[in-house]
Amino acid sequence: MTDAAPIVFAGARFAYRETEVLKGVDLSVGLGEICALIGDNGAGKSTMARLAVGECSPTGGSVRLFGCDPARFRDWRRVGYVPQLPPTAVERFPATVFELVYMSQYASASRFGKGARRAKERARRALSQVDMGGFERRMCRELSGGQLQRVRLACALAGGPDLLILDEPATGLDAESSRAFYDLVRHIHLDHGIGVFMITHDHEALSSLGCRVVTLRRGVIERDVPASAPASDSGCSTCLVYGSDEGGAR
Repeated sequence: MTDAAPIVFAGARFAYRETEVLKGVDLSVGLGEICALIGDNGAGKSTMARLAVGECSPTGGSVRLFGCDPARFRDWRRVGYVPQLPPTAVERFPATVFELVYMSQYASASRFGKGARRAKERARRALSQVDMGGFERRMCRELSGGQLQRVRLACALAGGPDLLILDEPATGLDAESSRAFYDLVRHIHLDHGIGVFMITHDHEALSSLGCRVVTLRRGVIERDVPASAPASDSGCSTCLVYGSDEGGAR
């Protein structure tokens, strides 16, 4: 499973009740690749993220996460997931920045002894990676929207993943904060070789990236345009999937 592609959709289908959202999607996200899934609301972008992490199962075809059925996947340290949430879902959480990132590792870390110490070290390292190292004692409710998203990204990075899955990570951010967030993700990718499966409809914020553009229309992939070199860096392979609004599912 070590050398398997992080995410593979093979003829993947999914329906919400009577509405078929995905109608045979074929898409592979390679090791160390950034794949940005772009489309209007209702295109099925978040559905693909949920399929990738096993929150729902395809009604046809298959989805694989590092070569495994996501529902049976167990090595979650390899995956950092930032689901789509309204800012109020986290900003009212009664915890400091450090506590939130530390507790995000609870399921895979021992509470005491060396395991706890390592988890604290990982939390501090992750906050440093997202330029939030000086905010450890700040309450989450005191952060701006951009700072809060950086902390959520730190939660996803704390376990040292091979893959990040980010669902609309810039939702609610102004244009400047959005561009800064995407630049941060790009640099994390370049510095650490972490693969990224990113869902967004913000075309402008991704303009500095070289992009393999894949068009998703009416539940199937219609067009696949190879990546070009990023505007400011080389070696960053990015896949954009563009979708139209079909079926009313995100």
